[in-house]
Amino acid sequence: MSPSKHKTHIRWRLIKMVMLSLLVVPVGVFAQADMLSSQYMNSQLMINPAYAGVRNSFSVNVLSRQQWMGIKDAPTAYAINVHSPLNKRMASLGGSVLHYQNGPVQNSELTAVYSYLIRLNHNMFLSLGLSAKISHFNIGMSSLEVIEDNDPSFAQNIENSLKPNFGAGAFVYSPHFYFGVSMPQILNTELSQDETNGAVLEVYRTAYVTSGYAFGVSKNVFLKPSFLARLRTSANHSFDVNLQMMYKNLFWVGASYRNNQTLASLLNVQVSKSLAICYSYDFSVGSEPSLGVGSHEISLIIDSNSFLKRNRDRRFNRKKVTKKEENKGVQSIRYF
Repeated sequence: MSPSKHKTHIRWRLIKMVMLSLLVVPVGVFAQADMLSSQYMNSQLMINPAYAGVRNSFSVNVLSRQQWMGIKDAPTAYAINVHSPLNKRMASLGGSVLHYQNGPVQNSELTAVYSYLIRLNHNMFLSLGLSAKISHFNIGMSSLEVIEDNDPSFAQNIENSLKPNFGAGAFVYSPHFYFGVSMPQILNTELSQDETNGAVLEVYRTAYVTSGYAFGVSKNVFLKPSFLARLRTSANHSFDVNLQMMYKNLFWVGASYRNNQTLASLLNVQVSKSLAICYSYDFSVGSEPSLGVGSHEISLIIDSNSFLKRNRDRRFNRKKVTKKEENKGVQSIRYF
């Protein structure tokens, strides 16, 4: 065996040992955290039900994330988020579909959300949201390579397991600022095997705190710093710090740093008034060797007002305006 092939063989064995250690130590629990996204600031519906209707349009976000490229069975995620205000009302409805796979674990989620908008003043709103979710799990335990043959902990797959949950959140925003707190999964989710009486998978309960601010550098250039905190009950907390530069509402470029020593480059292009394409690439910047060659994430954002009637009660205005003047107000948070 050549030296390069020998190194590759050792690397694959190390990766398998790490994945097995997640499954068998310390008490046979495989702990699955929430799906990471480097583009959370573009559509926060997956982490905060109060985000529904905030864009003041019929909004669709389609996302694909491929993590640890080059590694077999590395995490992958696909999501579709849809939300919209109800005509002439302060309420909004939405929903999302998510499929997430990490090694032997496949998780599909269907979520319905409701939010209600409260005007705090002429230039600031508070959105309150609730969500209901059903999760479907498949775990292929028997397909794993185990250390001991005939290990009963890995003899039985978990198939078609359904788990309900619900969440809540709040989102305060103005034309140049937002702050959100949420817990999209309030109940603990645990899957276990009857024969072994041992937990196989536990999905962490996570609270999210997000905030962002946009300020003008010149007439056509804006800077948008933001952050995301993932506060977990049974795992390490995670923090993202981001900085984006926007030029004439045509494109955004920026970078994001996560406290696990991961850096992401960000690029958003506004193709038309209603369509944007977003891309991010994550890579490790720490001293420890990373798995794979990085993570790719791409999303499409569609914002349409064709199906909605104008509702000036949902728009930003510096003062009270007449119906003829309502178009002078900034329509939604997506324009800062």
